Amino acid sequence: MMRGVVNQTDSKTLRFGIVTDIHYNPETETGNRTEAGLERCIEQWKQAGAEFVIQLGDLISRRGPEAEADLMAVRDMLACFGGPMHHVAGNHCLAVPPERFCQVMGLDTLYYTFSSHGTRFIVLDGMEVSAVNEPQNEADRNLLEYYRDVVKAPFYCGAVGSRQLEWLVTELGLALKNEEPVIILSHLPLLEETTDEKHGLLWNHEEVVAMLLRYPNVRACLSGHYHSAVQVEQNCTHFAVLPAFRDCLDVQEGGGFMVELSCDDIMIGPMT
Repeated sequence: MMRGVVNQTDSKTLRFGIVTDIHYNPETETGNRTEAGLERCIEQWKQAGAEFVIQLGDLISRRGPEAEADLMAVRDMLACFGGPMHHVAGNHCLAVPPERFCQVMGLDTLYYTFSSHGTRFIVLDGMEVSAVNEPQNEADRNLLEYYRDVVKAPFYCGAVGSRQLEWLVTELGLALKNEEPVIILSHLPLLEETTDEKHGLLWNHEEVVAMLLRYPNVRACLSGHYHSAVQVEQNCTHFAVLPAFRDCLDVQEGGGFMVELSCDDIMIGPMT
């Protein structure tokens, strides 16, 4: 994984915080320590000069009537950062219906873009075609049937749908035209080398990765879900999976990370 000590560099460097797989559950011992752990992360992000924070998915663990209350609770914990917070929906997040998840988290849609320091960030909705979503067109219905019934892919993963793929091509094309470097944000890993059989990955990862690698300005793809730190490079594009916050509460790093993005380098490092 791209790791190192986060240092103060020149003003052209973009610094932002990143966290994934919080899995808040107040009924567990780990869940009861979530708020203190996030307070520590937020303080460190502020001290390090993070301009915003990215949350890569799986905010909650419980399903059923408690899910929405858990989502609101962890949302409020993260809001203590006080600055911009960009959310990616994970498979566990969608224990709350997608439309309601968007309302709670202040999102218009589960896939979107934002820009900072001349870099375009593209957020993917990897659960658009999945067991928790009703397909919106025939192409997506066929995609769901193929992965669910033929491939028998993990039911807790999903795929990027046909309309989102068209949108992604448009966004990548605009970024290339505008000479903007691109960072892809996806809860689900995009390469088999960055996950295992148990956790799985984006169902149609091969199609998405082939698309991304056609654009030389795609610098990195950042994901969660797998819970472990893995980094692979293909065609000068970094594919990094971050460790789960939930699994890091007992270590000094605490589960939050800082990213430094300069014109010629990207570094993801633990906060100390």
